[in-house]
Amino acid sequence: MSSTKEKSAVEVGASATESDNNTTESIIDISEKIKSYSENITAILDSLSKTLRLTDAGKNIVSIVPVTVPKVNTAYAGVAARVTYKNGHMKDIDIDCDSGIAAVFDVAKCLCY
Repeated sequence: MSSTKEKSAVEVGASATESDNNTTESIIDISEKIKSYSENITAILDSLSKTLRLTDAGKNIVSIVPVTVPKVNTAYAGVAARVTYKNGHMKDIDIDCDSGIAAVFDVAKCLCY
């Protein structure tokens, strides 16, 4: 058996009166980490357009960009992925409130069917 005594959680903890000078920095660090995990829908759609151009079905795609569009019969606006083709034709695909993967799925689904 070891002769060293382990400290309990109470003995290890800091007292309630001690102040932590790094509190503000910790909050800023955490908020920056949260921001870094948010999805960049513009980059996702740009990458998707490049990928689709490698296929026969998508070879005429010039770009896919997110745009704000008015919702039908309401005062609200939504987000759509605007697919632009070489011949100038544009198609808007609703991606409002979608995550990155859901936007990829919605665009692929609309272009395939």
